[in-house]
Amino acid sequence: MNTSHFIVGEWGSTFMRLHLCIREAGTVQILAHVGGHGVLGCEDFESAFFDAAQPWFNVHGPVPVILAGMIGSNIGWRDTGYAACPISSDRIEGVHFQTRGIDITIMPGLRCQNIFGLPDVVRGEEMQMFGWLDDQARAPNEQHIICLPGRHVKWVAALGHCVQSFFTGMNGEMEELLIQHSLLGRGVLQTEQLSDPDYTIGRNLMFDDPTLSVGHALFATRSRLVLRDHTPETAASFLAGVLIGGDIRDAMRAYVSRDMINGPVIVIGTTPLANLYAAELVNLGHPAQQVKDPDLAIKGLARFALASV
Repeated sequence: MNTSHFIVGEWGSTFMRLHLCIREAGTVQILAHVGGHGVLGCEDFESAFFDAAQPWFNVHGPVPVILAGMIGSNIGWRDTGYAACPISSDRIEGVHFQTRGIDITIMPGLRCQNIFGLPDVVRGEEMQMFGWLDDQARAPNEQHIICLPGRHVKWVAALGHCVQSFFTGMNGEMEELLIQHSLLGRGVLQTEQLSDPDYTIGRNLMFDDPTLSVGHALFATRSRLVLRDHTPETAASFLAGVLIGGDIRDAMRAYVSRDMINGPVIVIGTTPLANLYAAELVNLGHPAQQVKDPDLAIKGLARFALASV
């Protein structure tokens, strides 16, 4: 087996991204990328994988493969379950199998009891977490709060190289559901571009009044529209401001009340939403450090690939 080359893959609900890598002189280089259908759009995972990766096997032989994401869920190629937090990357074991002469490992997600005493799970984003946590030496008592913005926002408490716990904000999905399936969405035109001042008005409502819950602020999306305080084109921006502002305010209030903020919040991502979260944390009075490394998930996966060869 060629152990200098390996393949790592992020295989989520809506996309598959495979990366051909090589280990040279103790470092990892990314040689090539290829994409494909996500788990929800795929009926035959083995065929989909080899349709994408076979050209690499033709050139480099049966190199090892490490995959993460929804491909390891109960609707994926193998159900790998969830590893319990607190946990560091060196304590996680994947599910190993062989097909067509190729050794494949699919990593589990993570589960925890979060700071509210509730169960939570993550699958896929943990590779970005470990990609950042393992990127440099960290003291065992070094505490960080990490934010991974997305459709489901992950707020993570880490200690040293260890993921302690996390909780999930659903504002991306909530916005979609409210606009498409609720009274609030009647007459609202959904757009990816946020418009001011409507977004800022919604954000400021949540930042400026700690007694105002997201649930009590949401209906203003409807009332402001019928009273013509905003237009169908800008109403979604107000709604986004309420949801994003409420998510950030409540997450920070939860961590601050537990004395868990000891430095800048680490915001991982290169998307406009990640940029927005980093800026809004600062607007709320919390220093933020944005990590714009697009290869963090690959680095996290590579950690497991190198450990297996």
